[in-house]
Amino acid sequence: MKNIYLPVSGKIEEIIPQGRDVSLFRVRTQMPLDHAPGQFFMVSVWGAGEVPISVASLSGEDNTVELCIRRAGLVTGAIHSLKAGDPLWLRGPYGNGFPLDVSRGRDIVVVAGGIGMAPLRPLIKWFMKKPEDVGQVTLLYGARTPDEIVFREEMEDWKERGINVLLTVDRADEGWKGHVGLVTGLWQEVHSDLKRATAYICGPEVMIKAAMGELFLFGMPEERIITTLEAHMKCGVGKCGHCYAGPRYICTDGPVFSYREIKNYSLLLSR
Repeated sequence: MKNIYLPVSGKIEEIIPQGRDVSLFRVRTQMPLDHAPGQFFMVSVWGAGEVPISVASLSGEDNTVELCIRRAGLVTGAIHSLKAGDPLWLRGPYGNGFPLDVSRGRDIVVVAGGIGMAPLRPLIKWFMKKPEDVGQVTLLYGARTPDEIVFREEMEDWKERGINVLLTVDRADEGWKGHVGLVTGLWQEVHSDLKRATAYICGPEVMIKAAMGELFLFGMPEERIITTLEAHMKCGVGKCGHCYAGPRYICTDGPVFSYREIKNYSLLLSR
């Protein structure tokens, strides 16, 4: 029987800075780890511990996984101290992925805040690979400052490939010429019919709550308002109970949920 607690060893191939205290780690593993957008891995450094990290890449044929990690604690700090060539250990992938059937033939609205862009990045890549399957794709992305915008260079390429990219920051600097304010203040620049579109959301909890509630008020059906949630996880497989919220385990029932699934429960409350 496969040991669900046994990680697979990997080697860091490249570390790409993505704004303040955030880097993209490209990791090559010993075996293919097929994963879907929205799933996560338990990532560990010997002597430091283990932490859940969302997948920031599509499955490929070269045994690599991309993880966008913010330095925020002991384990993520230990990961950020590593360099190319160092080992990193992964368990997974775990959880469900973003449902893609609800997007077929529809315009897409992707709403992201801060490092919440990481699990949504594979979705953008998927829609660019399958342009015939969806209509207009619009990305609404907010960061605290221009220096904290992740995947900024990639977003320029996304624009050239037809993605409507709308950016905003909480605090502008002298060189910022774009929008300043909440990401939910960009609705008026979305030209899709929200009643017929599908939305995918990830970011701070306050942003998720606001975006889901406002999209519902705009007439978007509950089952097409989709988010991915974070939680303090220790096992990732529904054994430890750390991520239990309401009647759900974030790790096994999620981390992806529709508004219909969570609107009456406390999954968005601090855990």
